Amino acid sequence: MFEFIPLNYYAFSGLINFITSFIIAVVLLKNPKAKANKIFSVFSFTVAFWSFFYFLFLGTPDKTLAEFYVRTCMIGVFFMPSLFIHFVDSFLKIERNRKFYLLNYSLSIFFTLLAYSSLYVKGVGKHLVFPYWPIPGPVFHLALSHFIAIVIYSFYLLQRTFKRSTGVFRNQILYVFLGTALGYFGGSTNYFSWYRIPIPPFLNIFVSLYVVFVAYAIVKHRLMDINVAITRGTVFAVVYAFVLGIPVAVWFWGRTYLSNKIGVNWGLVPVGMALILASLGPAIYGFMRRKTEATLFKKRQRYQENLIALGKQMTLTKDLRSLLVLIIRNVTREIGISHARIYLLDRKANEYVREVHYGKERRRQFGDSFSQDASLVQMLSRSRDVGPLLKEEVLSHFETNEPEHLKEVKAQLRSMGAAVLLPAFIGGELVAFLVLGTKRSKEIYTPDDLGMFKILAGQAGLAIENAQFYQELKEAQATILQAAKLSSIGELAAGFAHQIDNPLGVISAGSQLCNLDIKEWLGRGNLPENDRKVLEAMEDRLNKVIDTAHRAADLVQRIRGYAKPADRDFEQVDLNPVMEDALSLAQYQITHGGINVNKDIPQDLPKIKGIGVQMEQVFLNMIINACEAMAGKKGELTISARVGKDDPHRVEVIIADNGCGIPKNNLRKLFDLFYTTKGSQGTGVGLSMAYRIAKDHNGNINVESEIGKGTKFTISLPIWEEKKT
Repeated sequence: MFEFIPLNYYAFSGLINFITSFIIAVVLLKNPKAKANKIFSVFSFTVAFWSFFYFLFLGTPDKTLAEFYVRTCMIGVFFMPSLFIHFVDSFLKIERNRKFYLLNYSLSIFFTLLAYSSLYVKGVGKHLVFPYWPIPGPVFHLALSHFIAIVIYSFYLLQRTFKRSTGVFRNQILYVFLGTALGYFGGSTNYFSWYRIPIPPFLNIFVSLYVVFVAYAIVKHRLMDINVAITRGTVFAVVYAFVLGIPVAVWFWGRTYLSNKIGVNWGLVPVGMALILASLGPAIYGFMRRKTEATLFKKRQRYQENLIALGKQMTLTKDLRSLLVLIIRNVTREIGISHARIYLLDRKANEYVREVHYGKERRRQFGDSFSQDASLVQMLSRSRDVGPLLKEEVLSHFETNEPEHLKEVKAQLRSMGAAVLLPAFIGGELVAFLVLGTKRSKEIYTPDDLGMFKILAGQAGLAIENAQFYQELKEAQATILQAAKLSSIGELAAGFAHQIDNPLGVISAGSQLCNLDIKEWLGRGNLPENDRKVLEAMEDRLNKVIDTAHRAADLVQRIRGYAKPADRDFEQVDLNPVMEDALSLAQYQITHGGINVNKDIPQDLPKIKGIGVQMEQVFLNMIINACEAMAGKKGELTISARVGKDDPHRVEVIIADNGCGIPKNNLRKLFDLFYTTKGSQGTGVGLSMAYRIAKDHNGNINVESEIGKGTKFTISLPIWEEKKT
């Protein structure tokens, strides 16, 4: 009725199943981080145990040995359902009463105790092409019922959780389900022969397929968080299959030859070979492993060494931008990544800004920054102990925990072309994150890659902290130097103004006295016409001298503004009239430039503590600068004031224009004395004087600017508070 496969196929399938199951058991045990890892490793050992004695059972011509081997191999079957349900619960994080596991393991032990009795196997007899096949006893049916019930229940739990899950975890469940289902389906074909149903166990080889599915899930989807050295496990299995296989092969297929040549002591030959090969096994395994890893992992070891060297180089790089460029260029070059970005925390703006990028990016839809409150950033901030995150893991998190943000995050990841997100922390603060695209080779990111990224992220965090500290130190030194320069020029201005004031006073007073004399002469009625004309011309010249002296005195007063006023000079200042005076003085520039002024200063705005004339100089300088920046275009000058949002004890005055803007590199030098971008047209005094006056008023000036869009100055000043007596 049936054309059966030759007998050696079944023994061979048992050997293959043993090797593959043993590999996965060893590999999983290499890194037993979690309970599920350990249980699945033991489960794989029981499959390997069953497969090995199944191989011996079908390979021996001896009836007694065949019965012994088949009873022994079934011990592995007894523990499979107990271990499998235990693994499924751990894998799916199902909490269950320990009594359930105790009952299952107790049944496994009970069946094991009866395995060598007639209650389980009555004996062996011929069936189909098998010379010896076990005849079941009454306990066999009970053990089979336990096996079927637990396995079906386990698959029900996997299927139920699979429906509710998403992302990476869903894929993990899928591969475990498919792999173990194929293994159980292939192994279950043996039960037909137990009941003498004429269907041979030709699908027994399917037991090996579950290893393929699980191994793929480990590498592709980080199944059970295992870093797997698949190659080491394969080498180990091949070496020990060789070590164990040769003596076993000699035992089964060379026994007749050896018996004829040696006699009753023929068994010493395979035993001796086993001892010799077993002693050589570790050395052979070590040699084969080193050679295999040197060949297969040569490229990976090279870039890992280069990334370690990069970590040392990062600590020596003090400039922040140079550091970021160094990181992104080295990482992308060594691993062969298509594109990458680094986002750095801007604490002032409370957002993460894309500082550097590498490679050809996709068209961006979300600009170059993320708010600290963005869902993706919040998720990364909570991943300090997780390390690098695959795109699938990020999406899985939002699908399961924050589905309302899933669409937004999915679009952001797609826009960035992100395959891996690598957060970098300083303490508990997320200071930067690296976005990596796919590899140009189209290979997946391996657990080794992710492990190296985690180390790199820690080193990058420290390097960024050092670079930021160095940059802040330079800025602090520049501020101190600026203050020293302004202080020096203030002292110089005070002395200079004093020295000029006296001569100007003499010139003005003398000119006015002369004018009085001239007016007296002109009042006489008998002067000749020529003399009258000469006196009138002299009067006109003297008036011009007086006007010039007054203008010079006014300039001296402006220079005197560099001298720090004493606290007693401060008074209540209403910003509205001060700003009106400043606008009046700048009326020529406003009108000539065709500039529209929008002024919004509330009448009930609190008065500031200061000197009105000096604050007028501050506002005047900034208004004139704004007018010059808007030259050649339809200008919009916006002036507003409000009580500070962050500090209710201060007033913030905002002067904004839609002019040409200031380059980012020039912003930090904007208030330096004598620094100007106007060439010979500028002196570089106006803004530095405004900055000095604001500082003397216990205030501050911040500037924001964007090329082509305009500039905004924010002057922060203290509110006048009556002293308590």
